[in-house]
Amino acid sequence: MNERPLLASASPITQSIDAVKALLVYTGRASDPLPAFLELPGGSCVLVLSNKKDAYYTTTAKACSCPSATYRPGLICKHRKIYFPQEPKADNAAKSKAKTEESRQQAREYQARQRALKASSKPADDSSSIKPEGKWPGGFNGPVDPDEIKAANNRMVA
Repeated sequence: MNERPLLASASPITQSIDAVKALLVYTGRASDPLPAFLELPGGSCVLVLSNKKDAYYTTTAKACSCPSATYRPGLICKHRKIYFPQEPKADNAAKSKAKTEESRQQAREYQARQRALKASSKPADDSSSIKPEGKWPGGFNGPVDPDEIKAANNRMVA
């Protein structure tokens, strides 16, 4: 048998049809028709027949040799969802609710810090402020000759 041995490395390896047939013959099981999945002793590994029926994917609770697991690392493929279901949905909902509450609390703390910074940055009414007044001498909003204004006012009155 020149095929790769089953579970030879730490990560799962896709097995050929011939290797699985040899395993079935060794264990005394029928290899015709090919089983859709084959659970190895101990229950820690399942061999799953591919849709094209050209290979068996090796699936464990932590990894799978299918293309989906290869191209989407960190995400759970359908084989792992079926043969090694994760924790119950209620636990996931509780964890999600706890994370949501934690993020809301962080947002409240951030807003409180922002309000405190804004309140402390307001300058007191004192003469040390460099804020411009916005008025020119005489209460005008720009450089204006006061004599011209008096002359214009006199023309309007007359």
